[in-house]
Amino acid sequence: MSAVLLTRLKITDLTAWTALEAGRRLLEPGHALTRIVREQLLLFEPEAGASAESFESRLEEAVRHSNFFVNPNKETYRLLTSAERGEAWSPPEGAWGILARTRDETADEGLKQRLLREHPMPGLAGIRRAKVWWLWSRGPDGGPGILGVGRALGTLRDQKHGLLVNPHGEAAMELTDGTPWAVVERFLIDPAPAFRVAA
Repeated sequence: MSAVLLTRLKITDLTAWTALEAGRRLLEPGHALTRIVREQLLLFEPEAGASAESFESRLEEAVRHSNFFVNPNKETYRLLTSAERGEAWSPPEGAWGILARTRDETADEGLKQRLLREHPMPGLAGIRRAKVWWLWSRGPDGGPGILGVGRALGTLRDQKHGLLVNPHGEAAMELTDGTPWAVVERFLIDPAPAFRVAA
């Protein structure tokens, strides 16, 4: 199991605010969108046969005392160790999410090499990047309206459908209820499926 670092802006996130305003205009009648939060995700992948516990104490120290990952003046963070994160990733109260990753390699080898020069971490195989959009929404039935809101705001299909995910460069998965971390890890580590243009 891997360790996960989630960071978000303390100040107004203009990208998320713009997505909220634009997204509201894309919704079909009966659907509502009240909030969008964007977080950056770093997954710290252990070497084969190793455990994330082998480097997590050093990782916590690096997160707290360096600017590799977090600018404390602008950002807040949550570091989820392999032991404390549990088996599944649950969205914030009342929200659901869209996890997006590049279709290219998600590993940030440059960040890993810079980190290891100053903070040696035996057992760390890679650092993988992604982002998550948390959405607070309602459908006509009073539920979260994931299907309708996801179709309107998720993967770009045309001018009236899609906003948060560019399918040419990104792959995405929905996060509802509790998504097993094993599924999240495979999504971030395995090659993304090829993008097929609709005929």
